[in-house]
Amino acid sequence: MPPSTPPPPPPLETSHNVLLAAGPAPSVVRVENIQSTIQGPHDAWGRPYFAQPISVSVAVHLHSSFGSASTSDKLTPDTVHYGLLSKAILATLDDATHVDDEFSSCVCEALCLPEVLGRIWIDLTGLELFSSRSIRSTTRRSGNSSGDPFLQVASLKRLEVKVCLPKASRLGGGVSLTGEGAFENGVLKMRGVRLGLRDIRVPVLIGVNINERQAKQSVVANVEVERLDVKGDHYCGLEDVIVQAMTSSSFETIEALLGDLAVGLKGYLTEKLKAPEDGKGWYLRIAVEKPIAVVFADAPCVELSIGTNDVSRG
Repeated sequence: MPPSTPPPPPPLETSHNVLLAAGPAPSVVRVENIQSTIQGPHDAWGRPYFAQPISVSVAVHLHSSFGSASTSDKLTPDTVHYGLLSKAILATLDDATHVDDEFSSCVCEALCLPEVLGRIWIDLTGLELFSSRSIRSTTRRSGNSSGDPFLQVASLKRLEVKVCLPKASRLGGGVSLTGEGAFENGVLKMRGVRLGLRDIRVPVLIGVNINERQAKQSVVANVEVERLDVKGDHYCGLEDVIVQAMTSSSFETIEALLGDLAVGLKGYLTEKLKAPEDGKGWYLRIAVEKPIAVVFADAPCVELSIGTNDVSRG
C-alpha cells in the first residue's frame, strides 16, 4: 500500500486574521524570553553555524477559564505549568543544536530559523506549522520521553510562539520569526508566520525643512513580512534591501520612503522566494520613525500595511 498523502496545511493568514478567527481567550499562560544559544541559523553577517543567543516567547491561549486550578490551588489539567513549558522549549532548542546525522540534512544547508520554530511548534502541539516538506521532514518531537506533544491541543484556542535572534542584525535590534495558530476542537484551523526586523537605524537624507536637506539624520525602520511560509533564512537579504533603500533616499516625506521600501521588499520576495500558494502574496507592515524630527516628542512615526499584490513597481 502506498504511503498516505499528508493532509494539506490549514490556511495561511495574517496575524490579524488569526486573532479574529480565534477570538478572545478566557485564560492565557505566557512565558517571555526563554534564553538559550543556537548554532545553525545565519548570523548578522550571513554566516551559518556560528553560535549565537536565542530567546523564545510563548503565549498559550486556552478556550476555558481556570476551573479546578483556581478552586483547588493546585496545578490541574485545565492550566499549563509554565516551568515545565519553559523546560520543554529549552529541551527542543538543545535537541535542535545537537542534532544527529539523521536530522542534519536541512535543505537550507544549516539549521535555519524556520526549522527551529517548526521543531518547537511540533514538540508543543504534535502538529505541523509549515507546509514546506524540507522543514517538516526534519522536525521531530523531543519535548518529553513519551513522544507526546507537551500541550493538550484540545484545550487550545490560540497559540503564539516567537523565536528571536537578538544579534542577527548588523544595524538593528534583532530579528524574530513568529508562528501562531487558531484552534478549534483540537484542530489547527488557521495559521500565520511572520518575520520581523526590529529597530534598523540608518542615517537618511529626508525631510522638508531646509536644515533637513543639508545633512542626514538617524531614521529607524521596523519591518514585518507576514504569510512567510518558506524554508531558509532570509532576514539578512531583507535587511540589505531595507538599508539600501534608506541609504539612497532623498525623499522629503516618510510616506514616499515607505512606498520605496515596499517596492524593494516586494522585489526581493518575488525574486528569491516562492509565493504563497493561494495567490494572495505576502503582507508587509513597515514603520519608519524620525527620532529627532520633533524635539519635544519621542519620535514621529508613519506606518504602512499593504499586501505585496497591491504594491506598484513604481
